[in-house]
Amino acid sequence: MAAFQAVHATPVDDLFQAAVQHFTKGDFTGADEALEQLMKQEPDHAEALHVRGLVQHRLGRHALALLLLERALVLSPRNAALLSNLGLVMRALGRPQEALDLYDQALDIQPDFAQAWGNRGNALRDAGQSLQAIESYRKALALQPGYAQSWHGLGLAYNDLKQWQDAVDAFTQALSCQADMTVACLDMGNALREMERFEEALAAYDKAVDLRPSYAEAWSNRGVLLKRMGRMQEALQSYQKAIALEPDFIDALVNCSTLFKEMMDLDASMAMNRRALALKADNSGAHLNLAICHLLRGEFDEGFAHYEWRWKTEQLQASVRPFVQPLWTGEQSLQGKTILLHAEQGLGDTVQFCRYAKLLKQRGAHVVMEVQPPLLPLLHSLEGVDVWLRQGDPLPAFDYQCPLLSLPWALKTTPATVPTATPYLAADEQLVVQWGQRVGPSSRKRVGLVWSGRPEHKNDHNRSMSLQLLEPLLRMDAEFHCLQKEFRAADLALDPAAMGIRLWADQLTSFAETAALISHMDLVIAVDTSVAHVAAALGKPVWLMLPYSPDWRWLLGRDDSPWYPEMRVYRQDTGSDWAGVVQRLQAALSQPVPASAL
Repeated sequence: MAAFQAVHATPVDDLFQAAVQHFTKGDFTGADEALEQLMKQEPDHAEALHVRGLVQHRLGRHALALLLLERALVLSPRNAALLSNLGLVMRALGRPQEALDLYDQALDIQPDFAQAWGNRGNALRDAGQSLQAIESYRKALALQPGYAQSWHGLGLAYNDLKQWQDAVDAFTQALSCQADMTVACLDMGNALREMERFEEALAAYDKAVDLRPSYAEAWSNRGVLLKRMGRMQEALQSYQKAIALEPDFIDALVNCSTLFKEMMDLDASMAMNRRALALKADNSGAHLNLAICHLLRGEFDEGFAHYEWRWKTEQLQASVRPFVQPLWTGEQSLQGKTILLHAEQGLGDTVQFCRYAKLLKQRGAHVVMEVQPPLLPLLHSLEGVDVWLRQGDPLPAFDYQCPLLSLPWALKTTPATVPTATPYLAADEQLVVQWGQRVGPSSRKRVGLVWSGRPEHKNDHNRSMSLQLLEPLLRMDAEFHCLQKEFRAADLALDPAAMGIRLWADQLTSFAETAALISHMDLVIAVDTSVAHVAAALGKPVWLMLPYSPDWRWLLGRDDSPWYPEMRVYRQDTGSDWAGVVQRLQAALSQPVPASAL
C-alpha cells in the first residue's frame, strides 16, 4: 500500500491515521469502521476512498472496492499507486486486460514503480502471457532486487512454462528475501516434484508446514508427493491433516480420493468423491475419480457417464475442440449421416476404441476417422471406416462428431456387450514377409516382450518395470524379441542382447512395422502400453502385466479382459510386486501348451 500522510492534525486526519494503522496490522474491520466515520464528515476524501477500497478488496468485496477506487481516481487521476491498486481489484474480478491497462497507466506516470511492474507480471500470467510476465517481473526486480513477491511471481511464470529449474532458482531468491514466505516453499516443492527431485520437494513442503502448521494446501501437496514416492500411509496422513484443517478443501478431498483408489479402497475413494461433489457438484476431478472407481468395478453405465467429465479436467480442458456439429450421444439416427470419430488421448486408447467404427457403419453412417499419424498405416485394415484422416488434416463436412472414448457411453456398452471380435486389425502382408526373413525360422516359442513404456507417461512409474526383474523369465526355453523402442539407461547397461533378447528398435519405425513383427510371435508379454493393445487387436495371445493399481479398462479381480478375448492378465498382489508377477509368468510359460493355445 502506498504511504498515506496527514498534513494537519484534524479529527479527519486522526481517523485516517487510525484507519491506516488498523490496515497495516491486518485489522480490516477496524480500518473500515474508522473510514466510515471519516467519510461521514468528508465523503470526497480521495485517500480515504483509496484505503477503504483496499480494505474492501482484502475483505473479498471486490465489486464495492472497485466503486470506491473509481471514485478516488476521479478525485486523484494521476495517482500511480491508486491506479496500481485498482489493477489489483480488476485482477480479482477476473478482468486481467483491464488490470494490465491500469498498470500501464501507473507506469506511464511512475516508470520506476517496482510494485506496479510486479503486479503487471501477475496480470500477464492471468492472461496466459507468461513470457511477457517474466519481462515485467525482471523489470520490477531490477528496480527492487529484494522484492520477494516478484521473485515468487517470476518462479510461477517459469512453472507455467515448465522451466522447472529456473522456477526453483526464482523461489530460492524469494526465500532469501523473505525466509518465512510459505507460498514460495509450497511452489518450490511443486517445481521440485515435477523434476522428480522428491526428497528436496519433501523438504520444501515440510518447511512450509513448519512455518505455518495450518497451511492446508501445503499438507495436501505434500500428500501428492508422498503418494508419488509410494509412501501411501504417510500420504494419507498428510491429506487427512489438510482436510482436518479445512473440511471443505475440495482439492484435498479429491487428492485423498485418488490415493484411496490407488490403495484399492474403492469404497473410501467413492465416499470421498461424493463428499467433494456435495460441496461442488461440477468438480471434474471428483467425477473422473468416480468414473474410474465404477469402471474398475465393471459398472460401465455409471462409469462412462461420469467419464464424460474428463473434458472439464485440467489435463484435457485445453484439448476440447470447438466443433459446431453436435456430439453424437447414441440417440440420433445415423442413417445417411456422416460422423467424425476422433482420437483424443493415447495411441493405445485409439487402438482399443477404434473397434466401434464397425458398429456405427452398421447403423447406416458414413464414418470418417481422424487418428494420430503414427497409427494410420496400421489402422487402414480396420473395417467400417470410409475416410481416414491424420490429426491436422482438413476436415470434410460431417453431421455429428464423437471422441473415441465416448463411444462406449453413447452405445451403452457393458462388460457383456463389449464388441470383442478379434482380430480387428491386420498386419501389412508385405511387411510380414520382410519380417519373416529378418527373424528367420525357429523351433522354439517366439515371445515378444515389452517391460517399459515412455518415461514421459504420467503413470509410467506405476506401469513399467526394470529389465532386471524379467531375468528369471529369460531363462525359459523360448526365443525372446523386444517390441519396444525406448529403453532406460539402467536397462541398456544390463545389455538386453547379452541376456538373450533380440532387439529391433532401429527397425521398428512405425506401428505397421511393429504389427508385422508381432505377427511372427506366438505370444506377447507386455506391461500396459500401446503395443499390448496392438498385439491383442491383431488377435495374438497377450499376457498383460499389471500393477496393483491398474488402469480402469482392466477392471479388478479377473485374469481375463472383456476387451480382448485372447488376453490373460497377471496382476501384482501388492504394490510394486513385479517379482511375483514374473514368477507366475515363468510357471505359465513352462507349461507344454501349444503356441496356438497360449
